[in-house]
Amino acid sequence: MKKNRKILLSILLCFIIFLLVGLDPRLETTEYIYQNSKIPASFDNYKICQISDLHCKNFGNNNQTLINAIQDMNPDIVVLTGDIVDEDHTDLGSVESLFSGLENLQIPTYYITGNHEFEKDATKQYAQLQGLMNKYGVTDLDGQTTPLSIGKDSIYLTGGRWYSQYITQYLKPANPQNFNILLYHGADFFDLVSDYNYDLVLSGHIHGGVIRLPFLNKGLLSNTGEFFPQYVSGFYQNETKTSTMIVSRGLGDSIVPRFYNRPELVLITLKSTNP
Repeated sequence: MKKNRKILLSILLCFIIFLLVGLDPRLETTEYIYQNSKIPASFDNYKICQISDLHCKNFGNNNQTLINAIQDMNPDIVVLTGDIVDEDHTDLGSVESLFSGLENLQIPTYYITGNHEFEKDATKQYAQLQGLMNKYGVTDLDGQTTPLSIGKDSIYLTGGRWYSQYITQYLKPANPQNFNILLYHGADFFDLVSDYNYDLVLSGHIHGGVIRLPFLNKGLLSNTGEFFPQYVSGFYQNETKTSTMIVSRGLGDSIVPRFYNRPELVLITLKSTNP
């Protein structure tokens, strides 16, 4: 009897530990190295910090934990790949804290929309977000392209708007003579986006599959309820290898709690093959 009780207690303890580890809310940093012969030598070791799907979440008091993590990365730029706000949060204090911190760090920051900024119930939040971007010098790159320059060399950063019709109706193919980065929120549109030959696509939206299966490293759910979505987290290439996509698991929460899916801050380091 005592032996059975010990076995049951051991199983219960293991189950509790399994749950606690799976629900770990601590911020995690993932680093990627991306190499391409089109990257000018002056951009070797150029660092891009990607923030996606914040959903007004705070990490530490006034988002200081998140700001400190970005500072430790020492990135050249920060890119915000959508769903920074949503219709369920009326207090944008966490977003203002983040923008203020980035301004203090003097890191150029670029933003594109996600699907939640386009929700009709988020009209007020989106307007407030635009006001905060103007206040703290965040560049709204929605539907725009800007050069990033070091000396005489440049790479090009393009911001795609959220809705799928934008891709087919308005997105211009990348100039093959340049190194081109596309910010596009919906990772699930990679097959369509990759036809436009952007070298590197930075996306989010899927929240890493929300519930991740330990040991298998797979996401269980898409935002539309699809099981085992194709593009959830990490590094992907299209069949011709002309486009690479890096997908962030994002920072904020979904209706279903994250499980074995810690909030993720992404750092991409560009590597040039040119002497």
